[in-house]
Amino acid sequence: MRLRTQLLLVSLTTLLLPWAGCHYVREMEQALRDNQASSLTREAATLARLIQREPLPGTVPDAVFYTPYRHLPVQVDGYGDDWQGHPHQVLAQSPRVTLRQAVDDQHLYLLLQVQLTPLRYHVPGRPFADSDHLRLSTWNGDQRRQWALFTSGSGALQAQRLTGADRLLGSDPALDAWWQETHQGFNLELAVPRSRLLGHIRLTLHRGTGAGPAPILADSLDPSQGRGHLWLQPLPTLAPLLAPYQDAGRDAVVLSPAGWPLSPQPERVEPMPGSAPSGATGNLLQQGVSRLYRALIDLLTPGTGQAPWPLPRTDLGASETRLPLAPGANPQADWYQLPGQRHSALLVRQPLRVDGELRGYLLLAQTGDALISLTNQALRRVTHLTLVLLVLVLAILVAFASLLSWRIRRLRRAVHQAIAADGRVGRFQASASGDEIGELARSYQSLLQRIRAYTDYLETLSGKLAHELRTPLAITRSSLEMARQQPDNPVYLERAESGVERLRLILSAMSEASRVEQTIHQNERHDFDLVPVLAGLAQAYADTYGEHRFQIDIVPPRAPVRGSPELLAQMLDKLVDNARGFAPAGTSISLGLEPEDGGWRLWLRNEGPPLPEEALSEQLFDSLVSHRNPQPGPEHSAGAATPHLGLGLYIVRLIAHAHGGQVAARNLPAAGGVEFSVSLPTAS
Repeated sequence: MRLRTQLLLVSLTTLLLPWAGCHYVREMEQALRDNQASSLTREAATLARLIQREPLPGTVPDAVFYTPYRHLPVQVDGYGDDWQGHPHQVLAQSPRVTLRQAVDDQHLYLLLQVQLTPLRYHVPGRPFADSDHLRLSTWNGDQRRQWALFTSGSGALQAQRLTGADRLLGSDPALDAWWQETHQGFNLELAVPRSRLLGHIRLTLHRGTGAGPAPILADSLDPSQGRGHLWLQPLPTLAPLLAPYQDAGRDAVVLSPAGWPLSPQPERVEPMPGSAPSGATGNLLQQGVSRLYRALIDLLTPGTGQAPWPLPRTDLGASETRLPLAPGANPQADWYQLPGQRHSALLVRQPLRVDGELRGYLLLAQTGDALISLTNQALRRVTHLTLVLLVLVLAILVAFASLLSWRIRRLRRAVHQAIAADGRVGRFQASASGDEIGELARSYQSLLQRIRAYTDYLETLSGKLAHELRTPLAITRSSLEMARQQPDNPVYLERAESGVERLRLILSAMSEASRVEQTIHQNERHDFDLVPVLAGLAQAYADTYGEHRFQIDIVPPRAPVRGSPELLAQMLDKLVDNARGFAPAGTSISLGLEPEDGGWRLWLRNEGPPLPEEALSEQLFDSLVSHRNPQPGPEHSAGAATPHLGLGLYIVRLIAHAHGGQVAARNLPAAGGVEFSVSLPTAS
């Protein structure tokens, strides 16, 4: 069993008692929720009987001209500063035309914001229809009134009364209007006395063309978007009935059957600067503990599966637009989760009927803050009972931690004893335990075995170097002695020079391997595409080594890797040099790249003799290991051939491991040659 699993099982015992207690608290909270829902439903039924005595509007269509209620008048100046927070309707998109409307006890206020260029102002002496203008129509049965609003420039303007035949009847000073030009178009703000308006209202914005009728740019009438012409406004008589239910914890609203608010919106009151919100006073420590207990309930008990709050915002009475209301003929009470909070809210819907006809709905909402306070107190008592259990479990954890500490100290002593004072690595017996400490012990065993093998390699390095250096030294010494005896014979001097050159090449190869190791540690890594690097190198090899045919087979279009292009190019140089040493002249050398699991496989194939089976192992890539058979020739007999110490493939492995890759070699089937491959991971 894993060590993490052991600790987890031990620590989970502390949650048994809080888990049971939280379930009990959750059940108690659910009972309180049901009781609160029943109580609020009774209150809604009582309030509904009072509201049904008021003159509620009759049948109201879904599409209406709705005007929310505001307590303060609007200053008509064309800037719209008094409309902050009021919702708007988009009457048209191109050009963009938005409309805001509101009503108080005296006036209907309208703000039209138009993004239109260029503006076509009214030219005195010409028909007003040649200019951009707004038409306001109101009617009720056969009675109809109409005004046209146009101007010759920014500022206050007079609304002109208009007949059905587009004939002007003179200005109407009762309408207060202002045309304000903006950098995108214009704003048109107006206040219309309620006494001048009838039961239906329509606004149309016209574009002056100078020839023929002015086309309509925007229209307040669009039933498909919920905009109609029946003027629907809140009833002020409902405000005193709903006021007792509009406080910090509750809210109420009366809606038409289609969801339009019929109760006046409360007055907007901005909080005073520096004022603390409700409930912010009190003991901060107690508030923090209460939040902690509440978090325990949410963490240790299953959720109630409540649906999210179905309304645009939690303050029902302040709604100025149509609310999404599912039709229903019976009272209904549901709990909902407030958006972005852990608190819940209770929503009660009570139908309003007059003479059997559905006239609207009463919505009452109440938050569950009182329930949270009660459940926090109950959970606090349950938590106190868990202290005894916590002390017991902590004692068990201390004992278990002591056992782990003893096992770790024993592992440390075993590692120290495995390494002698002279640096030699002795035997290390790993633990058979199946947890993480056992895996750590086995990792130490593997590491010490590799260190021991590397130490053995270093001890034999001097013998390998002596073997490689003895032959050129002997050739050089014997050639110098023969040259001293026969000074007129230049062959012995040439042999001596060849031996010295071979010693120089051996030392150069060893220095190159050392430089590569330093470069690997100092080189900066970055992401690059391997495909263009391989393509460029293959072309360079084909141009340089004309005695062989170079073929390229790159499958992926891109091969992102992380590392150093220069080091990978040096690695490929060594592989190509090795392939040229085995491939007879005139044969082909193939370079390819293909995808594999989690990375790329780079391979190089050459024709020629296969490698011995015993050479196809990881030792092939060790330094001073070579399986190259020298070709017969006079230069080999003289000892002047280029030495092959096995450092080339050793450098290949160094560079591959530095890039997180692996190297491998295999004989091609039917004695077709040898393949060397490098597996590289893809760039993350």
